[in-house]
Amino acid sequence: MTRQGEAHAVIDPQELIAACRKLLAPTPSDADIRRAISTAYYALFHTLAASNAELIAGQPNSTISEHAWERVYLRLDHGRARNNQRANRNLLSQNGDDFVALFIEAQGYRLQADYDPNAPVNLSPAANIVTRADAAVRSFVQLTEEERRFLATQSMFDSR
Repeated sequence: MTRQGEAHAVIDPQELIAACRKLLAPTPSDADIRRAISTAYYALFHTLAASNAELIAGQPNSTISEHAWERVYLRLDHGRARNNQRANRNLLSQNGDDFVALFIEAQGYRLQADYDPNAPVNLSPAANIVTRADAAVRSFVQLTEEERRFLATQSMFDSR
């Protein structure tokens, strides 16, 4: 949380994508490739987390709203978001569906990159994930507020 009077800090997905590109050039190690895959997923994750916080808590203009914004932001759970967003994707635009599909796919790659020592590590698929994550983050801003609200509720709340 930022101190009163300081600007609100956000993890910038575009900075994460830029970090991925640095990791993959010119001759990346296996560790660099793994980190790039993981970071590409986190660009998607932080895009969704910030959108959810903005839609549910509003812009953080005071100590109270900053606290609410941060609580919503930190509430996004990887597994819940992945599992819940599988449902009702047919309601989304192509950009929305593409974002969800890549979010789910990239999370799987991230888990392999971060935790599976036997997972294959190849530059070309990693670069592809980074490029697709970049496009998905950029197209996310074109989603309607209604779609973003749908994604927020799908990613944060279980159905009963």
